[in-house]
Parts: sequence; C-alpha cells; structure tokens
Amino acid sequence: MAAEREIQFISKKFRDFYAEGRIETPREMERREFGFIPFGAKAMFRHLSFSTPEELRLYLVENTPAHVYYSSAYYENPEAEMERKGWLGADLIFDIDADHIETPCKAEHDRWRCKGCNLEGRGETPERCPRCGGTSFEEEKWICDRCLDAARHEAQKLLDILIGDFGFSPIDELEVNFTGHRGYHIHVSSPNIRELDQPARREIVDYILGTGIKAELHGFKPSLERLTTGEGGWRDRLIKALYDYLEEADLKALMEAGLSRATASKILEIKDRLLQILWDGRPGLALRLIRRRTLDKLVEAAVGREASAIDTVVTTDLHRLIRLPGTLHGKTGLIAQRVSVEGLDDYNPLVEAVAFKGGMLKVYVERAPRFSIGGALYGPYIGEEVELPMEAALYLLCKGAARLAG
Repeated sequence: MAAEREIQFISKKFRDFYAEGRIETPREMERREFGFIPFGAKAMFRHLSFSTPEELRLYLVENTPAHVYYSSAYYENPEAEMERKGWLGADLIFDIDADHIETPCKAEHDRWRCKGCNLEGRGETPERCPRCGGTSFEEEKWICDRCLDAARHEAQKLLDILIGDFGFSPIDELEVNFTGHRGYHIHVSSPNIRELDQPARREIVDYILGTGIKAELHGFKPSLERLTTGEGGWRDRLIKALYDYLEEADLKALMEAGLSRATASKILEIKDRLLQILWDGRPGLALRLIRRRTLDKLVEAAVGREASAIDTVVTTDLHRLIRLPGTLHGKTGLIAQRVSVEGLDDYNPLVEAVAFKGGMLKVYVERAPRFSIGGALYGPYIGEEVELPMEAALYLLCKGAARLAG
C-alpha cells in the first residue's frame, strides 16, 4: 500500500482527472446504489445515490476515492439500508478476471511470501505454505499482455454464447468494460432478465459453464446415424469443442484429462478417424472406437475449454456493486473503460486505458518485474531510482511498488 505522501500525489492526479472529464453513468442512475473505497482504506462507503452525472462528478472531485462502484440492481430507495431499499430488478453481470485463469506468465511476474515463515515463491499463491503449512500470504500480482489476452479470450467466448445462444443484442443489450486492472465485466441490460431471481441466474451460469453436459443427450449415441446440426446451443458447440480439443491434444493433454497413458496413446492413433466422424456430424460412431467412460472424459475436457471462465458469485448476486466505467482503478491508475463488442478483438487496455500521459517523474522502485504501459516496456527494477514517463511512474505508485524520489 502506498504511503501518505504517495497517496496525496495519486489522489491529486485522480482529482484532476475527474475535474477535467465527463463521467459515464449507468442507465437509470437515480435507481442505483453507489459505493466508494477511499485511498488507504479497505472498507467501502455505500448506500449513496446521485440524480445527475454532474452531481456524481462533483462528489468524485471533492472526495477523490480510489475505487468507484455502482449496483447492478435497481432500487426504489437506493440510499436506504438493504432491507428497505425496495429491489426492482438487476442487470446480469459477468466478471472475468485473469487472476482466475491459469496462465504461464504468472510464474514470471507474480510473487508471494508466507507471513508465517517468510518463504517466498513465484506464480500462483499456494493454498498452504509448503514449508510451515500457513495460509496467510503477502502477494504481488501484476498484469501483462498475455494474461490480459487470456481474459479477453474468455470474454469473447462469453459474448459468443450470450449472442449466439441467448440472442442478446450486442448493440442494445450488451456492454463490455475493461475493469482497469486484470479483466473484463460484461453487462446484460434487458427486460427479459431484469427480474430474474438467484436460481434463474444460477441456471444461466450453469449453461455458460456447461455444467452437467452429457454426451448422450447431445447426439453421442451409437444408434443415431447422423446428427442434425445448425440449431445452435450446446449440441453444435459440443461437437466443435470436441473437434478443436482433439485436433490440438497431445499425450500430456489427454493424460491431464484423466486418461491412462495406454488410452491416451490409443486416442492419438485413431485421432484422424475421430475427427472425421465429428466433421461428418456422426458423433455416435465414436462409441464404436472408444469406451463411453473415455468419451465422457474427453467431453469434460472439451467443455472446459469451450466454457467461459466467469466468477459465478458475481453473476448470481442480486445486489452486486460493480466498478463504474469511466472511473480510475486505484491499483493501476488505468481507466475502467467501455469497449464496443466489435472492437474487443483489437482492444489493448495497456495502451487505450492509460489516463495520465505527458511529463516525467522520478521514483524509487522497490521491486517490479518487466511491464508494459502506454506501448512501451519498462523494468525489471530492484531497489533503484529511475525517471519514468508519468503513466509508468503512476502505475508503479498505485501498485505500491515505488515511492516518490527525493
């Protein structure tokens, strides 16, 4: 966490940003609850509401929080305590975070330290310290092009399902937002989902994750000569997913799917025949070549690749506070930025979401891996004073990895 001097510097930069800019607001903002986390604090101030964008902007200029949130829900009285708010419905929100996606780059830029015995390591933080068994850790988590690309890929898979299977309009009903840090939020605003309760939203989550997919219910039956495709849904999706998985799978991937070495070797021997069967739309014939148990494991692995890595808790929460687009992220200084659905393919958040450009700043960097910001590469740095462009220096200050020099 940044020290007081650094907090004052960052806060002024954020204040200037809000003083000069126009604030983006959600639909029916007067029905939304707003929440804020100040710099240097962990607790959130919530149960606030605003009637106009200008009223909200002035609040941000005067109070300058590190993080700004608003409710996915609509309320009769958004300023009231939860039991008296009067819930009117909620948007459907999906959260995709690179922190929840396995990427090899974490071993290069993320670190952890056990608070019990001071053992340090790289990559994913273990559940328990391998030395002392402790469960409390200090973590250093960074972002790079590769983990953000992985998050974008998961967002694109989700959009494909929401548009192709659920029929939501990418223009009128879907909104994509870069979070300002490690991922994306997908918002669905539609009268068709607004009043859905938690069990109904859980059904949507299960569909997106492919929970409980059974091959025999999607045409993988020996008695079914040819499968009718082109109707959308998991039937078409499963055949494509299995085809793509088998086409790329090697011995290691097949064994990681739970197959024995002998069975995995057999799959590789007959891979071309299996691929042809799937291409011809005759998946039931696969059961003449492999056992049902083997097929089920292959399907499970394929579904896992096709499903989108969403945070299920966020989507089923009827009162969730989500980051407000157009505001700054206190841990990076980047903008939580709206992205068009069609523009997501070419979107580079480490360039386009940079808020502070121009000028140089000297900082003392405690430790930072090689990182990219504003289209340039910096670092690695360990215990050294450097003069950096404002966007890079402010990023390190927000991360708590540097302090002002002098």
